[in-house]
Amino acid sequence: MMRFNLKNAAMCLCLAAGMQLPETQAQMPAKPSSAKILHDMQKLNVLGNILYMAAHPDDENTTFIAYMANGRQYNTSYLALTRGDGGQNLIGPEIREQLGLIRTQELLQARRVDGGKQYFSRANDFGFSKNPEEVFTIWERENLLADAVWVIRNVKPDVIVTRFPPDARAGHGHHSASSILAEEAFEAAADPKRFPEQLKFVQPWQAKRLMWNIGLWAMRNREEFIKSAKNYMQIDVGGYNALLGKSYGEISAESRSMHKSQGFGSIGSRGISVEYLQHTKGPRAQKDLFEDVNTTWTRVKGGEKIQPLVTALISGYKPANPAASVPALLKLKIELNKLPDGFWKTTKLNEVNEIIKNTLGLYLEATAFDYAFTPGETMQVSVEAINRSAANVVLQKVIFPFGSGDTAVATPLKYDTSLDFVFKTKIPENTPISQPYWLRKPIGYKGLFSVEDQHEIGRGENPPVAMVTYELALDGQKLHYETPVVFKRKDPVAGEVYQPLVVTPPVFANIVQDVYMFEDETPKNIVVAIKAGKDDCSGKVTLDLPAGWKLVPENIPFNMKLKGAEQTVTFQLYPPAQSQEAEIKAVLEVDGKDYDNSFAMISYGHIPAQVFFPKATARAVKLDLVKKGTNIGYLMGAGDLIPVSLRQIGYNVTVLDDKDVTPEKLSQYDAIVAGVRVYNTNERMKHYQGTLMDYVKNGGNLIIQYNTDMDLVMKDIGPYPFVLTRDRITVEGSEVRFLKPESPVLNIPNKITKADFENWVQERGLYFPQKWSPEYEAVISSNDPDGPALDGGILVAKYGKGNYVYTSLSWFRELPAGVPGAYRVFVNLLSLGK
Repeated sequence: MMRFNLKNAAMCLCLAAGMQLPETQAQMPAKPSSAKILHDMQKLNVLGNILYMAAHPDDENTTFIAYMANGRQYNTSYLALTRGDGGQNLIGPEIREQLGLIRTQELLQARRVDGGKQYFSRANDFGFSKNPEEVFTIWERENLLADAVWVIRNVKPDVIVTRFPPDARAGHGHHSASSILAEEAFEAAADPKRFPEQLKFVQPWQAKRLMWNIGLWAMRNREEFIKSAKNYMQIDVGGYNALLGKSYGEISAESRSMHKSQGFGSIGSRGISVEYLQHTKGPRAQKDLFEDVNTTWTRVKGGEKIQPLVTALISGYKPANPAASVPALLKLKIELNKLPDGFWKTTKLNEVNEIIKNTLGLYLEATAFDYAFTPGETMQVSVEAINRSAANVVLQKVIFPFGSGDTAVATPLKYDTSLDFVFKTKIPENTPISQPYWLRKPIGYKGLFSVEDQHEIGRGENPPVAMVTYELALDGQKLHYETPVVFKRKDPVAGEVYQPLVVTPPVFANIVQDVYMFEDETPKNIVVAIKAGKDDCSGKVTLDLPAGWKLVPENIPFNMKLKGAEQTVTFQLYPPAQSQEAEIKAVLEVDGKDYDNSFAMISYGHIPAQVFFPKATARAVKLDLVKKGTNIGYLMGAGDLIPVSLRQIGYNVTVLDDKDVTPEKLSQYDAIVAGVRVYNTNERMKHYQGTLMDYVKNGGNLIIQYNTDMDLVMKDIGPYPFVLTRDRITVEGSEVRFLKPESPVLNIPNKITKADFENWVQERGLYFPQKWSPEYEAVISSNDPDGPALDGGILVAKYGKGNYVYTSLSWFRELPAGVPGAYRVFVNLLSLGK
């Protein structure tokens, strides 16, 4: 697994020197089996759409989706309001918009597994919320409703299913908000007076019914659920699909296991699996979701001729020779083209064209010799076309991207004989850089992403940068296929790896740290890594600073001859005398133009590599800070950036592994800090625990950050008992009250005031303890508006000669964000006993 985050990516860009949701740019061409082709043929006679709707990546019921998409063979879609930007990351340090990119791709991969399609709204996941009232003070309700209506008008679902109820039973304000919006959108999508600006592109659509996919988690107890079950529609989604060789529970587990950043690896299930659905809106159904919904070809004018053709196609299919079905497919295509234009004609023609390609074993691919290009640069593309059947296929023309021409081939594609050639095309000068469309404009931590193009709303990702079109002739009929231009490389471990094509600025800079903390007026070195996106790249770089900050030198020249070349420059930054927070931005001048983008890559094995270009900024903070102690040992948990943050203020931080957790080695540290969820994710903690407690007993200082109450590797994680809950304080600006004003936590070495708890980000804390042994001292108290007081944000206990601290405050968000008060309080925790 490789991982390149926003700041360490600068040296990792390997540039060579020399509305239906589109398929991802980074996937290899599909190679379906003969059984899968038959499965796809069967779907041709099913004309039904279903839309599942919830709030986040992982909210969806993957077994339900797998069954509807593959068992019932409906067009099955999932609308997630958010991309999961506000969650935690169990596989790496990425948070906020970087985590949103990961979870977006995990959802897209999940749908490729379970057969569904994926859509999103513009909602930015701002973290946990306790009720929909709070949610709609942050999300712009009417605009978010417009997004849901837009997706419904495009998808045209016969049935809409929500995952959550529209009330407190949903357990999360985002969850209940998703169902509230679904109920409103169910009616608004059919009303031409609602969002009439959309009607330039789509028509109003009335779904037949809206249902709630109820679960045991929404009831107070199992007995209540069983008692009520007779009132719900019941659907067995646990069948076995012989053509796919899996049960829907097995497909579901593979799909859900794509949510790796949330630790949702799942085990497949077999046998009966009943889902329960409760009526919400529309005509009530008794036994089936699609009661009174015509899902046959008779729902389309003239479609009565199509159904028998599909039936004959299926009955005549020869698994050992799929190409024998081509004449029947071509006949079917002729009849489809006679139908009046409409949704189902377009949908089924696309399906037929894809099946024709697959029965022919037709492999079409276009690969670039690099994955990154700048506007105006020439791109060399290799084309491969091969027909692996005996059918008479002629490649007549290949149309190049960007309107740069075509080549008239007029060459028969003989059986299993590859036709390969190379062409060059120029990236237009006005081509925008490959920024994910929802990140093109600056975002805060709340509200909706800014998306101006109506057609982009709902999409999972940007369309491919470049497409190659193949015009073919087959027994007198013309066929058109498009393939994205991708980059393909050979990995010594993974083998064939595909990567999306991206358009980059001609130069980019990465300030190598996110945050620079100044505890006094001593200057710090600001290292900027510059990389050339094209040949002959020269200019100068400076840092854009607010008044009061001084930069030495004011600018530095750079000169890079080859694309991909790197140059590192170092400035000295002097802070002002008074406390101040500032944003610093790297600006590169090339040929009279200024560029201020950095380069970032996120690369994990289960998703395509994601490249994006945030602004080349960092945060500088001059703060009033006193430290005691120097050496910190850190036990990594689910992944965070706190070790980097502590090094910023002068601590020597060692990330500990097995060999370091011994009494002798731990004794050299002034404090030991355990990362977030360490007792959830690190099985070794139950072996470390005795040694850690001895460290405290002998005078050490141990700080444990939050863990969840589920999946703890051991029961007792402190020297004295306490009970974890799922309680949170989601309002980051909530009042903090000092329960023990005399506590060293609030006085030594920094005098803490309520101002130190201002300007925190996203949340105050999470998974607070509620019950604890009297040996613990609760230092602070806080609560959400109208919520109960939670006193377990910082618990301190003397144990032997040392101190044990359990803290639920969100340090993993606050320190990397450069929140001054959070540093001051955390330093006091590190200084206990000094």
